[in-house]
Amino acid sequence: MKKGGCYAMTGPLKLHWDKVTAGERGSDLDEALRPIRKLNRGAIWRYGQAGDLPGEGDVIDRDGVLKIAEASRGKRAIIFTHKPPTPENIAIVRQVAETGLNINLSADSVEEADTLADLNLPVVVVLNSEYARKKNETLSEYRQREKQLAKTTPRGRKIAVCPATYTDVSCTECGVCADGERKGVIVGFPAHGTQKKRVDEIAGHAGKRENFRSG
Repeated sequence: MKKGGCYAMTGPLKLHWDKVTAGERGSDLDEALRPIRKLNRGAIWRYGQAGDLPGEGDVIDRDGVLKIAEASRGKRAIIFTHKPPTPENIAIVRQVAETGLNINLSADSVEEADTLADLNLPVVVVLNSEYARKKNETLSEYRQREKQLAKTTPRGRKIAVCPATYTDVSCTECGVCADGERKGVIVGFPAHGTQKKRVDEIAGHAGKRENFRSG
């Protein structure tokens, strides 16, 4: 979404990123991982409020990811990547998964989610903003409306909308995105923020339950 739609390109997060770019804030990876190493065993933590794994462009830096995996050993990390699923990148993702660091492959559409899911790795996907709970909409009203929206991919894989997007459940309480084994369930994140219309264009239209899934 860096070329349009990324919520981190506006607001407070952009102000922070600008200071990091200017050298006023931030540190190297080793420094950033120090507090992670001190977390209690079983603790859940999130890598990157935005952005991606270490590495230039589309390439994952193996040494950098191995550092993250080592710091996170015994903990549960919530981590995503938009890096393309090249054989080299996927090999790294599989390698650290064996140590307990489960990296979610991030898809821009349900069609892409199906393709990534064929790799048998955890997958998340951007959903149309219609999947988001609207302002002043009660939880009951949201659940009723959500029933009319598709909850499977074109190839029949189940999509679970992130509960933190429509309830007060926190990532610490849920923790699903930290798990590698989800029985094929894809976690969906509805478009949000000031650029959600742009994200809707990328993610595609919200499908009705009866016509979203292909035969």
